[in-house]
Order: sequence, then C-alpha cells, then structure tokens
Amino acid sequence: MRFLIVDDDESIILFLRTFLSAYAECLTACDGMEALSAFEAALEEDQPFTAVFMDILMPGMDGNEVVQALRRIEDASGPAERFKLIMISVLADTKNVSESFFQGRADAYLPKPLRRESLLLELARLGLIAPPPPPQ
Repeated sequence: MRFLIVDDDESIILFLRTFLSAYAECLTACDGMEALSAFEAALEEDQPFTAVFMDILMPGMDGNEVVQALRRIEDASGPAERFKLIMISVLADTKNVSESFFQGRADAYLPKPLRRESLLLELARLGLIAPPPPPQ
C-alpha cells in the first residue's frame, strides 16, 4: 500500500507519516502542485496511491481544488481501483464537508487536531487496516 499525505503543516505531516508508516509506504507533499506531481509520478510508475490524506486549508490551491485535479487525473487513467480520500481540516462547517464528500468524493473527513484513535477507526472502516481489538 502507498499513502500520499498532503498538508502545509510540517507537524501534521510528521505525525501522519510516523503513524501511518507502520501500515504503508508514505509519501508527502506540502502544497497542491507537489501533490499533483507525486500523484502523476505514482501513476506513471504503475504504483498508484491507495489513499490520499488531504488538508483543505493550504496556500495556493486549497485541498478541495487539489482533489478535483487528482480525480480528473485518476478518471483519465482509468485505474483498477480508486484511491480512498481522507480529508483532514480544522474546518467542520457544512460547506467544506459537503464539498469534500460530494465534489471530491471523499471517503472520510477527520477534524484537526488529529487523534490516533479516530485515525485508526477510520482506517479500519475504510478497509485499509485490520480493525483494532476491542478495549479490555
């Protein structure tokens, strides 16, 4: 499995890369253009991303704009399986959540600050990891 983590906050990238590297190879991007380049390179190498973790608030292209571009690239390449999209943001308003799910075809929306437990539950719900054992 391969994950792409896109966020302009280095502490979020570090947290996600450290946590998620136990489950998949993790590549990171700190802005939209870097994310698009990494995504296209992964497709060209025939090593597409299984999941993309996308921040919404970023300079230049915001996360929703980046996702629209990623989905267009994905649609043009006709992959066997679509990447899972996990939006991450401090924004929890209806407009941003709706845009992420309906226009970006997000599979999950995680509010910041990120919590390990919430992240684990979403990864399991999406079938990216085995479900965590129930608490004792």
